[in-house]
Amino acid sequence: MSNSQPNIAILGLGTRSTLFYLEQLNNKFHAIKGEYHTFPSITYSVDFNTINPYLPNQFDVLKPVVAKHLNRLTQFNISSCIIPNITLHETVDQLHTPVSIIHPITLCIRHLKSHNINKVTLFGSLYTMTSSYISDLFKKENISISFPNKQDQISIDNCRKQIYNYSETDADQSNYSYLISKYNKESCVVVACTELSIWSPKYDSKIVIDMALLQIEKALKNYI
Repeated sequence: MSNSQPNIAILGLGTRSTLFYLEQLNNKFHAIKGEYHTFPSITYSVDFNTINPYLPNQFDVLKPVVAKHLNRLTQFNISSCIIPNITLHETVDQLHTPVSIIHPITLCIRHLKSHNINKVTLFGSLYTMTSSYISDLFKKENISISFPNKQDQISIDNCRKQIYNYSETDADQSNYSYLISKYNKESCVVVACTELSIWSPKYDSKIVIDMALLQIEKALKNYI
């Protein structure tokens, strides 16, 4: 990598989500560059069990652990970092990070405003769909945010768990597609869950706006 190019790190967390980011980055970079090109990056993997049991909001434990990992990235001359876990950004927002974060929520707000979208329905983990973290940030930008009903929230969260455990079925995917269609009648759907993101590429980006794919798009733009 030449000195003029950015040095992007991917914080390796949950296996499936991290591999999804790497696969998408490599596939899209190859589609653009051709030949034998793969996306130049550094994957810094950590023991996800030091983080996941304390998600979403045990900040007293999460903050020092995440800060330690981000500080270690400075030895690699990192220009920016992708964190493949949307929920973890609530912790990151409370830190003075030594590297620039490719922030999914900031990117999503920018995308929505640039496309004059001011009404969305949020899909994510059960916590994401019941907490005020993302909704408060959206509301500050005059973006109206709504959530699936309680029964559908549970169904979406079950899909997330199935994907995480590599145990999703065709019935899970069909049910999820039905929910996308159901809520897309009133607004576009924003996906804020890196497990659910694995299904997002099959949907039109005008129907489903995926935070992970926005992170990936931003990382690619740094090299194109």
